[in-house]
Amino acid sequence: MKKYFLCMVALLSLAIVACESDDTAPAPAVRPTFDLIDAQPDVTSAVVAANIESKGEVPISEVGFSYQEAGGEYVDVVCTNFKDGLARQTLTGLKPDTEYRWYCYAVLSGERFNASLSKTFKTLKEGEVPPAPTPQFGKPSASEVQATSASLACAYLYTGDAADIAEAGFGYKPAASAQTGYTMVEITPDDSSLSARLEELTPETAYEFYAYLVIDGKNYTSERVVFTTLKEGEQPGAPQFETPSSSGVSPTGATLACVYEYEGDGDVAEAGFGYKAGAQEEYTEVKAASTASPLTYELNGLEPETKYDFYAYVVIGDERYTSAVAQFTTLKAGENPEPEFGPVAATDVTASSAILTGSFTYEGEETVGIEVGFAYKASGETDYATKTVTASSGDKRAAITGLSAATTYTFHLYASIGGKQYRSEEGTFTTESGTVPPPENVYRTGWAELPVEVQNSDYYYAYHICPDFSVNGHRARNISICYSAEHHCPVWVSGPVHSCYKGSNGNRNYGPDPVIPSSIQPKNKTVEGSYNKGHMIGNNERSKTSGMNKQVSYYTNMAPQHSSTFNTGGGAWNNLEDQIDGYWCRDTLYTVVGCYFETWTDSYGNTAQPKRTGFGGVQASVPTMFYTLLLRTKKGNTEKSVMECSREELQCVAFVMSHAMQKGHEPERRDMRSVAEIERLTGFTFFANVPNAPKDTYNPSDWGL
Repeated sequence: MKKYFLCMVALLSLAIVACESDDTAPAPAVRPTFDLIDAQPDVTSAVVAANIESKGEVPISEVGFSYQEAGGEYVDVVCTNFKDGLARQTLTGLKPDTEYRWYCYAVLSGERFNASLSKTFKTLKEGEVPPAPTPQFGKPSASEVQATSASLACAYLYTGDAADIAEAGFGYKPAASAQTGYTMVEITPDDSSLSARLEELTPETAYEFYAYLVIDGKNYTSERVVFTTLKEGEQPGAPQFETPSSSGVSPTGATLACVYEYEGDGDVAEAGFGYKAGAQEEYTEVKAASTASPLTYELNGLEPETKYDFYAYVVIGDERYTSAVAQFTTLKAGENPEPEFGPVAATDVTASSAILTGSFTYEGEETVGIEVGFAYKASGETDYATKTVTASSGDKRAAITGLSAATTYTFHLYASIGGKQYRSEEGTFTTESGTVPPPENVYRTGWAELPVEVQNSDYYYAYHICPDFSVNGHRARNISICYSAEHHCPVWVSGPVHSCYKGSNGNRNYGPDPVIPSSIQPKNKTVEGSYNKGHMIGNNERSKTSGMNKQVSYYTNMAPQHSSTFNTGGGAWNNLEDQIDGYWCRDTLYTVVGCYFETWTDSYGNTAQPKRTGFGGVQASVPTMFYTLLLRTKKGNTEKSVMECSREELQCVAFVMSHAMQKGHEPERRDMRSVAEIERLTGFTFFANVPNAPKDTYNPSDWGL
């Protein structure tokens, strides 16, 4: 019988504690490790392979591979060739000259674990001759280790003719020896694995070994692995320890871990760790509460800035076995341990979106103000956009949208703890090329400013065309409105902004919107209290004709705004409108102006609370925050549609303004946000018809700030 144990002991107390129970809980599934091997593609098929290693007690019940054509759905294929830790599968029915992304998965105790990283391959073109195959190795292993002998094994993958293998075997030597050459053991391989029994080894000696194949005169080798023979007279099946490790080290504690393998039939009566400060002579031992894997123990009371030696031990019958000694050093008092990150990956990459994955572990005492998320940016850009995730330890996943087609992105997982930021390794991915399919629930796919309609009983939509103004022989669109029956107020109003809409007609002929039910609108223009009527799309921006001006004077384009500090000369909103007037260009500026009704605190600490006021006989909500979203070309004179522009040719931004902002405030960088952030706040999708709109980022200097 083969038993695997993962020992984990967190040092919390200097006292020895032991718990015994006849009820042993089922061992939890331990996440296996995956090492994906480069695929070997043909025209309509590909051989994929992966090394999979599981150290837990729960066996792997299923292994498989999942693959997708760019932008398509993932297809799972159960692996039918899994031996000695190497999974191999031929994917069939593929398209020629096509790129595919793939990863490996394993199932343990009904729980599926996916490899953290994925790989890509491209099938060959019709008639293209595949390159000569090369062997790929699994991780070599040593078993049945005794004082003078050991069994070696290694799985391998070779898609060529087995007759091409001229020689196979293992090379080995004492790991600490000055000997440069390896002793070679030649064997006859089977179709996917190598195995050999070594004899006449030296007791208590570490040996380094590797597997090899000779094909067409070329020597191919696996990675090097080390095993240690037993003491002379030591019973076979004694536990074999890996070097113990420490994590989560703090000023007064640490988490210790040690993996060991036991092949004997005896019961493990006790397991734990011994530890001591470097200057001390005696070790203090702590017993784990149970021998069930994983073992845990908590202890604190260690000295800050102190080096500790430690080892793992197990007791089987009357025999006691210990690992090698390892060290860790506690942190300074008040210092937080650094978080640990796993590898990051990007999957489900399309022309405009991707799924980012990674893992994060933090065992420090700091619990307040921790932020964890993914940061990403397009190549050539300097500023990262971010997408936050939960701050607890574990696997992390974030869906990123609004990306540009055929663009390479770099990304990482980050954690901000105690005012200091930590980050994982960088990952990269490239979005697919091609046209992004038109979004659903958009009134007109050719209108760049339109958000996606959100369907619920509270929202009413109106799309107004200028009755007396045409462009290129077609009546020009004016404004589009989403209006709330509950709030008696616009949720957002969108429209193009261009000098062709500007003239001298500004009669402000207030009245109800004929498209939206009059029962949910104000009955007249009177606004009670300290408020006046704040236009979303301004009167000045639609002054070319009386017809277009009348439409922006509908009540559905107005919200209550403070008359003395906000919507007045020198008011915060008016000053923002003046700033935006400077962004008009020969190309069109596209805008969405919206209202937010929940409690809002801005970057200056100004807080606005929800309230209502009388507006034409109804109790209208007073917005707590107004936002303006802007999209245009960077040059301003390209004479191209923004829907035809690349990401690099466009700029967009959101300005947010608390309704509590005082008179005299001029727009600043602290008023700016990414459009994606407003999407997350409101639940709307903005600029949906512009696939390359850089909604995930903004550059203040593009907007003169």
